[in-house]
Amino acid sequence: MSDLITKFSFGVGDRFAHQAKAQLTAIKMAKDAGFEITPVWNKSYREHSTIGSRPEVTRQQADLAVKELGWKGSYLLDADHINLNNVDFFLDSCDFYTIDVAEYIGKKTDDNLVESFCGQNEKYIGELSLPGLGSVEVTAELIKQVGQKYLNAAIEAGKIY
Repeated sequence: MSDLITKFSFGVGDRFAHQAKAQLTAIKMAKDAGFEITPVWNKSYREHSTIGSRPEVTRQQADLAVKELGWKGSYLLDADHINLNNVDFFLDSCDFYTIDVAEYIGKKTDDNLVESFCGQNEKYIGELSLPGLGSVEVTAELIKQVGQKYLNAAIEAGKIY
């Protein structure tokens, strides 16, 4: 377990808690070839529920693979596709969290919240230059549309965090 993630990470799904050593062997081969990669063992609540596993078993298998193979790099365990209903299931075993708030995208957002969002972001009205991507024309209407579509999801992500 490590708090560090390198520039490159690779999600490895040890679905049945038997592949961690083989997966880490592949990551070690990449490292030997000059690639610094952080393995991130990921498993969603749905996957755990489907096969009847628990995050602590996935953690044990990842830790065991790291120990047996002498891995000195960082590695993480991802609570994959979590939401407010299942985040607690992962807290003791995981150190990386993929928050899934897709069901909140496009849901009606309180008009007062959208208005506040628009006010906070009006400073971006005009041409916004994005290095490597060009520029985009930001309008008050675009900011409002973004708030209406995504603000609920952002608020939910904040609650989970």
